[in-house]
Amino acid sequence: MRTKQFSLAVISMVLPVWALAGIFGAAPGSQSSTAVLANDASIVDWAAGYQNYAPGTEVDLTFQTPQKALGAPGNSNGNNEGSVFDIVSLGRGGSIVLSFDPPIVDGAGYDFAVFENSFSNTFLELAKVEVSSDGVNFVQFLAFSLVPAPVGVFGNSDPSDIEQLAGKYRAGYGTPFDLSQLSGNPLVDLNNIAYVRLIDVVGDGLAANSISLQAVADWAGITLAQLPAYVVDAINAAPAAVYDPYPTIGSAGFDLDAIGVINQLLLVQMDVTPFDPNNTIDPDSSAVIPVAVLSSSVAAGDAQNFDATQINPASLRFGYTDAANVSTPLAADADADGLTDMSFGFRTQDTGIACEDISVVLLGETLGGEAFSATDFISTGECDDGACH
Repeated sequence: MRTKQFSLAVISMVLPVWALAGIFGAAPGSQSSTAVLANDASIVDWAAGYQNYAPGTEVDLTFQTPQKALGAPGNSNGNNEGSVFDIVSLGRGGSIVLSFDPPIVDGAGYDFAVFENSFSNTFLELAKVEVSSDGVNFVQFLAFSLVPAPVGVFGNSDPSDIEQLAGKYRAGYGTPFDLSQLSGNPLVDLNNIAYVRLIDVVGDGLAANSISLQAVADWAGITLAQLPAYVVDAINAAPAAVYDPYPTIGSAGFDLDAIGVINQLLLVQMDVTPFDPNNTIDPDSSAVIPVAVLSSSVAAGDAQNFDATQINPASLRFGYTDAANVSTPLAADADADGLTDMSFGFRTQDTGIACEDISVVLLGETLGGEAFSATDFISTGECDDGACH
């Protein structure tokens, strides 16, 4: 997994802004803002489904339609209802999980953005954000807040006082999240984030604030000694809680409009055992399984461009137990379409393939760090000893 940290050059650009208000990105239109427009070209996809919608209190039935969190902001059902009504409200303390197919991955820069429906730059209803690869184990982004005191029902907060909390920006602008902030956590595969959970922040003083000197230094990719004195003072003065407008009613809490995907797992084609149309694999064999990863070209009529010659062989993981490549990569046109493909090899007994399995998955990255996945059917013998998965 790659670790993406903000370079010192970027930090040096942000530091002068920190002295003006909070220490994080400011409202849309400001030089330091990290807001992502709903129609930004960097967004390549939207949430595909939802599950486990658990509305909290003080939310009317009108705002309890979780399907409205799917698709683009303001138009999840094609009726162009706009950001005010095309939302699902979490209610006070509620939560929801959105799913993504293909998954979100840890790519260059920010990886996804969460859209709320605030009518201003300062009326900010917040939610904590968690991600998962399997829908069971979730990991939460550290929530940073410098908002100094409780915020009234129609009170205001400065977005530059808030970081890694959804709802930081007004309607039409997404709050971006960088998966590399979660690097090293064994509970998630950052190249396979299929679920995002949002949990409403209740602004009554019970929502924990994760801000600390070390946490902010780690977030910025700098050392403690590089934090300016006024930043240190601001962090040391931060409250123990995260505050947002409270107590709201009717559509209380975080109003989810959409989640946009910026970095997505690339789905490519492969051919297992290219010279066998049945893709036959004997799970008990000690042989090496040949696998051809196929290049594609929009100019040739394919759906996307993918250059298999740019695959990083060391990144490849094949089968149920993530077998590594053991063969010298071979460049050849495996499917006779005029494009150069790449062939690799994986020891059968390293793959975890068992009798009666019908498909196998390959995961990997390009030399440029772009994550991809490929799936192909296989045929094996029948189980005689209960050794199936």
